[in-house]
Amino acid sequence: MIRVLFFILTSSLVFSQEINYKYSGEPYYPEQILNNQDSLVWPIVFDVSIDVKDIKGLDEKRHEFFSKLVVSSFSKYDLEYITNTGDTINLAPEEFFDLHTKKNSLTTNSATEPNYYLKKDYNYLFYDSFNLKSVYLVENSFDHNWDLSNFPFDSQRLKFKFITKVDTSIISLRPSHKFESTFNRSMENLKEGFNIESIDYNYTYNHDESDLIKISPETTRGLVTETLEIVLNLNRQGSWVFLKLFMGGILSFLVSCMIFLIPKYKELESKVTLGVGAIFGGIGNRYFVDSSLEGVQVFTKADAVSNLIIFMIIFNILIMILQNSKYNFISFFQSKFNSLVYSVYVFLVLLLGILLW
Repeated sequence: MIRVLFFILTSSLVFSQEINYKYSGEPYYPEQILNNQDSLVWPIVFDVSIDVKDIKGLDEKRHEFFSKLVVSSFSKYDLEYITNTGDTINLAPEEFFDLHTKKNSLTTNSATEPNYYLKKDYNYLFYDSFNLKSVYLVENSFDHNWDLSNFPFDSQRLKFKFITKVDTSIISLRPSHKFESTFNRSMENLKEGFNIESIDYNYTYNHDESDLIKISPETTRGLVTETLEIVLNLNRQGSWVFLKLFMGGILSFLVSCMIFLIPKYKELESKVTLGVGAIFGGIGNRYFVDSSLEGVQVFTKADAVSNLIIFMIIFNILIMILQNSKYNFISFFQSKFNSLVYSVYVFLVLLLGILLW
């Protein structure tokens, strides 16, 4: 009885195992017959790395940048594979994935022709079980979506996207752990104020429901492609930008604080003149900030600081009006010393809060 139960159990497990149809040929994806004598195994793993030589055209008003870089990829298979049945399969890396660039760039072509190196000739270039290395130069423009919510202390992520042309069931991309991606630390054309901090990686997947593939007699699904993003993390030196943007606004606020140094009930005209001048200075600084971020549709730290400056100037003018009126319902602010100290204190606390936000 035990033998019968064991036979039934093992039989059910065998029959319940899903048959891998991707080696069965047409009509099953990738429509290539492979048998037990073939050494080609899906998915093919490609290790990828880049060496970024230069970056230029990095400007907040543009949604692209130009870069020069060297792309390297590693594969365990040669350029061509001949199956046991005599079919030839092209296994060149460019047949399976490529680097996404702006194809309409007017500066130069997307990439040079790749150079191939075999392990038997250049053993020092290889690691693990890889046998083929592809190297080519890219000089082209790349898309960039600016994240300016923390401007002028923002960080930018420049993405180099390697997108597969085939389904993830037969190809896999990964960053090289031996020859890691690098960058030139002294780029001639990188915009002043930016420093490259590090490189990291990210994966995304695209489901194309309009491109159907058959993976079993009962299952048809959309093609799934993989994107390996090699990301350059850039840090802006925001301190100098901050001073450039807000020195005029901060001085306008300090001018408005000088109102409290003029004796009460005297020189009211001088107080009004200082207040009006400070308001115009704060508004002018606001327009200067807006012109520096023309077309940006998000609320940034720069917007918060410029709004704070205008608010504090108006606050000082309101206190000045209260001090020169017959009303005395806020006695704390009737003292010019209290008004001056409290105004500067609140401004510094709110400014520090915005910068740490």
